[in-house]
Amino acid sequence: MKHYLYFEATFTLYMLTVITFIFFFGGVFVTLSLWRKGKAKSLYHKVSVVALVKAFIVNVILQLQIIKFSFIRWVMHFCIFIGFMGLFALTAWEAFLADIMPADSELVRIFFNNGGKLILDVWGEVFGTMLLIGLIIAFIRRYVVKSAQLDTILKDTVSLTLLLIISLSGFIAEAFRLMASSGSPDAIYSFTGLLFAKLFAALGIPALNYRLFVWIHGLVALFLIAIIPFGKMWHAFASPIEILLDASEKQGRHESDASAQYSLSRS
Repeated sequence: MKHYLYFEATFTLYMLTVITFIFFFGGVFVTLSLWRKGKAKSLYHKVSVVALVKAFIVNVILQLQIIKFSFIRWVMHFCIFIGFMGLFALTAWEAFLADIMPADSELVRIFFNNGGKLILDVWGEVFGTMLLIGLIIAFIRRYVVKSAQLDTILKDTVSLTLLLIISLSGFIAEAFRLMASSGSPDAIYSFTGLLFAKLFAALGIPALNYRLFVWIHGLVALFLIAIIPFGKMWHAFASPIEILLDASEKQGRHESDASAQYSLSRS
């Protein structure tokens, strides 16, 4: 018996996923090949684990290097990055449980039948809400306030629009699912979707087939993933790598300079 949360994957979805990741990994290979050609070799071959861990927490996860320029920019970047990566990881975890793990395994029982399902619901809401908040700020800064330092190009508009469609279609699908099963005690765990459901009810919008919006959500997400190596979203993956390499390089340079100073002091 197949296990899934709210939507069972079909053969078509599996094939589209395979095609998507062929494009994605092919694009990653080409992009990294070009990047390596223009990247100078490190003068310090010893990798600093301490520097990498610190940079990963401070600059990749928390992105504190941005907050010194603008708190709003930091909130925007942090919400979009953590929201997108969190949803990506959550979807991968659910796919792993549904399609790879045996249906009678303990992990599947926990996350699809017991309290683990609510954990997935809550974290899905948290990451999805963060992504939506970040996107709202991004659209306001680029298209309403039109901040002077921003140079908006087509890639920016495409990436932000696709992310917004993914975010809204996900919450709309969830809202219609909740409206179709009103009265569920677990609805509170889907708090943002519940707000959308209440808004639709107040506007007199009936509960439509949520699976239609799940398909929209999934297809747009797959398209975005396929073009990541070729679009503006690539920096969400490339920037952390650059940050970590740069941190290790700086640490290596610092240790080398300190060693040289010590040698001079002893001579």
